[in-house]
Amino acid sequence: MKLNKFFAVAMATLALVACVKPGDKPNGGDEPDQPGKEADLVLSETSKSIEVDETFDLTANVAAEFTVNKEDIVQLVPANDGKSVKVTGVGEGSVILTATTKGGQTKTCVVKVAKKEDPTQPAGSLKGSQIWPIILDGDAYAANESKIVASFQPNDVDQFLYVWPDGTSYVGGDGEGLNSLGNTGYTALVVGTLGWSGAGFCLTDAGNGWEAAKALNDAIVANPDQYALHLAIKSTDDQAHTFYWMGSDATKVVIGKEAFDGGKVIGDFPRDGGWHEFDIEMAEFASALASADVKAGVNVFCLLSGGNAGRQLNLDAVYFYKK
Repeated sequence: MKLNKFFAVAMATLALVACVKPGDKPNGGDEPDQPGKEADLVLSETSKSIEVDETFDLTANVAAEFTVNKEDIVQLVPANDGKSVKVTGVGEGSVILTATTKGGQTKTCVVKVAKKEDPTQPAGSLKGSQIWPIILDGDAYAANESKIVASFQPNDVDQFLYVWPDGTSYVGGDGEGLNSLGNTGYTALVVGTLGWSGAGFCLTDAGNGWEAAKALNDAIVANPDQYALHLAIKSTDDQAHTFYWMGSDATKVVIGKEAFDGGKVIGDFPRDGGWHEFDIEMAEFASALASADVKAGVNVFCLLSGGNAGRQLNLDAVYFYKK
């Protein structure tokens, strides 16, 4: 009898254990909310571009607390279940949304907020009374066509963006999101593995773009105070970038903290992933341009980004203009 009683108790215990199958939560516990046992945190978005007053829902697969590093750019309204938050753009800029679970897992979503565009207005008004574009999206080009004297943009016929040497020092970059004018399309280049990088917007002898560049250069030399070069740039890394124009090394300028390749630092910008604009006055470069040899095959605008592989250069709305 004692043996049978022990056997019966053992079988009952075995049956109780067998009722808990793999994946079950014993004692009714909520496993994803228990530190060390929670499911991997996943967000519905890792990056998002919106306009001011635009809204979207950011959702997590498990309960999390949502925070934002810049409350003046977006507002958050959490859902009661802790698994989603309504995000509304309130000001221009870039922010990082962070979701944190009870167990300490974190995931982020980068949100870029652009100004709300008025559909009744042009796609981006450019500075100046006359314009010579080098990088410009199609909508902005059409909206400002009456001011364009000549275009130096690549056309795959007689004007090209040449990456040196043989297209290897830069490779194509990630050009996602809106450009500086609120449209789509900008130039994104990533430094390759050669240990240096360089490229130029070349006006070949097959067309007359170089003649327009020579006429512009002569006009700048004659009245340098009347002309400037505009460009928009954005980044999330600390790489400095060097630019020069009309094929003249004497015009080299650097945007970044430290000079390289003989260029002069003219300023830096926040590395926040947002667009920042520069206007380079031509008056400082009048003597350099006076000796520039502008002819067929000239690189009307050149760019250098050092040799750190993987660094990205993002450019938009690059153009000469007369005030």
